[in-house]
Amino acid sequence: MSKSIKIFLIVLSMCIGVAGGVLLRATILYHPPITAKAAATLREILVTFPEGSSIYKMGERLRQKGYQQVESFQALVKEGITADLRQRHWVTFKYVPSESLEGYLYPDTYWFFINASPEALAEIMVSRFEAVILSYWQQVNKETTYSLHEILTLASIIEKEAKQPKERPLIASVFYNRLRMGMPLAADPTIKYALKRPSKKVYYNQLEIDSLYNTYKRKGLPPGPICNPGIESFKAAVHPTKTDYFFFVAKKDGDHVFSRTWAEHQKAINFTR
Repeated sequence: MSKSIKIFLIVLSMCIGVAGGVLLRATILYHPPITAKAAATLREILVTFPEGSSIYKMGERLRQKGYQQVESFQALVKEGITADLRQRHWVTFKYVPSESLEGYLYPDTYWFFINASPEALAEIMVSRFEAVILSYWQQVNKETTYSLHEILTLASIIEKEAKQPKERPLIASVFYNRLRMGMPLAADPTIKYALKRPSKKVYYNQLEIDSLYNTYKRKGLPPGPICNPGIESFKAAVHPTKTDYFFFVAKKDGDHVFSRTWAEHQKAINFTR
């Protein structure tokens, strides 16, 4: 006797788009009998990606949930923006100078089918990006001289630097001031992103790494985001607080001490040790 489980009405939920900031889900109805093995492939997993997660870290979260195509998902950091995806999301990707999806997979909580392709997951997350980030960008893009890709890149650095939400606009102001004066951003998270095996703390010898993401040796913004930032860091990148700060250093509680001069900064470093 067949071990197949006969199901006469199966309801599958899948993401098809975004409207008004709400992720839409369509319902597909069909009624063929399926096997127990096939039914297992329809299992959904619930995954939460924290703000500031890189594509690599997102892949590790998926691995913890039993997702089997982790390496292919992590490869989206190099070749995620395919010609088809760029065409379907032309408003988002028309000016993006690379094929990396880093920064464009919005960090949120998602339901995914466990056997869904990495491309299907990316489609859902890019749609969420457009609902949250792109919709806001379309309201404020005339208030900055930077492009969407540049603001997203800056937001990703702010996301990694800011431990306290209230400090995001202040940290943004430091980076704006450095960019305006032609100073390197000197952001430790960009060094970590460039390293194959980053350490928790950035060491002096690591500052010599030859990478476009080395913001100690290269002036200006790196070529793209170093993580997938949330909306608040993106807002801070568009509207930084107006200050004359050029430096900051972290205290043990996660707050930062902000300084106007190098001498003040050295005092702050000694104070935080």
